[in-house]
Amino acid sequence: MVYLRNPFENFSWRIRAEESEAGVEGQVIKCQPDLLPVPHLPEGPRKWGAFHLTGYWIAEAFGISQYQVASSAVAGGLSPGATIGAVFLGHVIISIACALNGWVGAVYGINFPVYARASFGIRGTVVAVVCRAVAAIVWFGTQTYQGGQCVSVMLGAIWPSFKNMRNHLPPNAHVTSSELLCFFISYFIQLPLLWIHISKLRYLFMVKVVVMPIFGFTLLGWAVSRAHGFGPVFSQGTSTTPGNPVAYLFFSAMTSAIATKATLALNICDFTRYAKSPRTVLWTNIFALSIPVTLCAILGVVVTSAVQVIYGVLTWNPLQVCELWDSRAAQFFGAFCWALAAIATNISANSTAVGNDLTILFPTYVNIRRGQYICAALGVAVCPWIIQNSAKSFTSFLGGYSIFLGPISGILLTDFFILRRRVMYIPELYYHPSASSATSGVYWYTAGFNWRALVAFTFALIPNMPGFALNVDATLPIPVGAKYIFSCVWPVGFLIAAFLYLMFSSMAPPKINTADHSQKSSMVDEKEKDCLT
Repeated sequence: MVYLRNPFENFSWRIRAEESEAGVEGQVIKCQPDLLPVPHLPEGPRKWGAFHLTGYWIAEAFGISQYQVASSAVAGGLSPGATIGAVFLGHVIISIACALNGWVGAVYGINFPVYARASFGIRGTVVAVVCRAVAAIVWFGTQTYQGGQCVSVMLGAIWPSFKNMRNHLPPNAHVTSSELLCFFISYFIQLPLLWIHISKLRYLFMVKVVVMPIFGFTLLGWAVSRAHGFGPVFSQGTSTTPGNPVAYLFFSAMTSAIATKATLALNICDFTRYAKSPRTVLWTNIFALSIPVTLCAILGVVVTSAVQVIYGVLTWNPLQVCELWDSRAAQFFGAFCWALAAIATNISANSTAVGNDLTILFPTYVNIRRGQYICAALGVAVCPWIIQNSAKSFTSFLGGYSIFLGPISGILLTDFFILRRRVMYIPELYYHPSASSATSGVYWYTAGFNWRALVAFTFALIPNMPGFALNVDATLPIPVGAKYIFSCVWPVGFLIAAFLYLMFSSMAPPKINTADHSQKSSMVDEKEKDCLT
């Protein structure tokens, strides 16, 4: 008799803790595996080299959102040349933050939620984690809907009658039957990919790094050759309107470039913890984010300008460009490439971020893999088709969400590179003092919260908040100066939070990595640092 093995016989709702030795004191960390520092080779899975890290950003570069990043500035009157310069400047600025935060992940092998404990506190890290997770969940749904639009073009290329599919949903659903069908096709295609461990995602990025640049250069060559040049959009000058000076348009374009990567500036260490070399992390982030990612924005300007010459249509939507082609095969493969871009971006920028965040919030029951599927479930619950088709103010809200992310980056980098001078005691990031303990950890601060970081974060929001409200609802009676400040929302939040955090830390110095800490560490080296308590 043959007995079939029950695939769920070893399943448990609780995540089994594992032990890892970390730190120069030889202390033991007991924690769920996804929160433990990633060990170096040959024991650990640190196999991401320069090719994989560069491929990560090239995979990020070619996407519909990045293609359209220059659209609002050009439509607002800024010349394409100035827009590209602004986008490049924005990418350079955010690449430095990505490189520095990524360097921390590569050196210590920790992800963003654990890294944030050093500056926000063992419990205060919840603030930084929730700020990142909320946007990532909503963007997962909207990116999936974007992938569904790609599926719609692909199905329409195969079966033209699909474009005339009868709609059985009421108008207040804000979605048609065909759109909802394509959304769930895109959704279910992604679900198996969420099972891939984050250390193995480099293979998915390698597929995109081969396909998308070839597609991008092919699209660029087609546009220039058919239009016999770059077209009228690319040659137009700057034309301003009252209340929208050139400086405002320029910095708004710069902020648009930063906003699409502001989340990645935080969760980049979720990936660089698997990198072989911290030095490689630095130069690959700065080079790849500044050059290839900017090239995709240039591609959007050139193709949009050329399409206006070829078809007499002005559109910044690459899927509409695909539908203009006479060849159904070209329509299919064009939409397929954009769908691949949407799926890869969704996994790298959204689901893995939420997965890492939920592991720190619910370490007993959630690991990264479970967290990614929770993100997928919540991504449907937000009804992204309503956001895409009706809620323009909510889309503006997401676009301005970097108001919360800039201050977090400023606090993280200031704490690590200036206040603590690049020294971090990893076991202390997992230390929860017991009621009977006579000492508290370096990162425990006050009951687990670093009030300096929380106050600096809150105050850094104030200068940008009026502009943020105006960005969501343009009818509000807010002075125009708030709009000008908000055009530099991420740099303003970053600098103010960094300055305030240093000021509060000088007024009330926290416990720093000193000899006193080393003595305390030697006293507790027999204790397990347990993050599950």
